[in-house]
Amino acid sequence: MKANKRTIDVKYLRTFSHVARHRSFTAAAESLYLTQPAVSQHIKKLECTIGAEVFDRKDGFNLTKHGQILLSYTDRTMSLYDQLFDELAQVDMFDRYSIAISDSFAPELVAKVISSFRVYNDVELAITSYSDMNCVDKDNHDLVFAIGDTTSVEGRVFPLNREQYILACGCAVKPEECYPERIVFCNTLTRRDAEVLLDSSGVDTSRVKHWLTTSSSRLMINELQAENTFVICPSWTLGDYKCSQYPLSKYIEMYVWCNDSAAKKIDQERLRSLITETFRLTSKGVVGRPPTGRLLTSCEVM
Repeated sequence: MKANKRTIDVKYLRTFSHVARHRSFTAAAESLYLTQPAVSQHIKKLECTIGAEVFDRKDGFNLTKHGQILLSYTDRTMSLYDQLFDELAQVDMFDRYSIAISDSFAPELVAKVISSFRVYNDVELAITSYSDMNCVDKDNHDLVFAIGDTTSVEGRVFPLNREQYILACGCAVKPEECYPERIVFCNTLTRRDAEVLLDSSGVDTSRVKHWLTTSSSRLMINELQAENTFVICPSWTLGDYKCSQYPLSKYIEMYVWCNDSAAKKIDQERLRSLITETFRLTSKGVVGRPPTGRLLTSCEVM
C-alpha cells in the first residue's frame, strides 16, 4: 500500500530535537523561547502526522522506535536546513571580496591579483595592504596574500610560488667589486640572515653604515636609486624595476590564506587555479628568476 504524502513543519522537528536532547518539556521550552503548552502542542502535532508516539510516556522521555528513527532524520534535516541558509547568505556575501596583500608585492603583482578577480567574476573588491601578517584582522578579510613560513599559519592556506631572495643594486655595479654603505633588507629576514647572505655572495660589509629593514616594495625600489645601496628581497618585490639582480641561496614562500567560506567559493568557481596560474606566469614574466651564480643586468631581467 502506497503511503500518503505527508509533510512535517520544520519548527516541529526543531522542537522535537530540543525535547529529546533536554529530556524535558520545560527545558526545551526555555531553550526555544516558547511556552511549555506550545512545546507540548508541537509534539502532539508531530505524532499525529507520523501516526505514532515519539516518547515512551511510561518511561520518562525515552524515545520509542519511531522516535529514534525520527530523531536521526531530524538531525540530518536540521543540518541541511542550516547549510541551505548559509549558502544562500554566501550568494550576496561574495559579491564582494575583502583582500589584504603584503606590501612586499610589487605594484605590477598587485595589479595582476586584482585583474584575476575582475576578469573571472564581476565582483566588488576591497583591497588593503599590510606590513605584518600578525597584525591582519582575518575576521574582516576573505583572502590574505602573504609571504614567509606557512607552518604556523592557521586556516586554509595554499602555496602560490617559491622564489629565491635576490641581491639588487645599480645596473653598473658588481656586488663583489664594491663596498656598500647602506643595506636594505626585507623584514622576513633578520640582520644576521642578511649578513650571512651577503658574505656568501662575496660582498664586503666592512663599510656599511646603515642597515634598514622593511616590508615595503615601494621603499626598497626607492632605496635602489641611492648610491652604494644594496637591497635584499624576494625576487617578486622589485617587479619590472630596472636594476642588476643576483640570486641568493635562500628561498621564500608566497601563499594565500582564506577563510573557509572563501575557500569553498574559490574552489567552486575554479578561481584557485586562476590565481595560481597568475603567479606562475608572473614568476616567469614580470619577475624573472636569474640563473644561479651569475649576475643579471636589467636587460636580461626584462
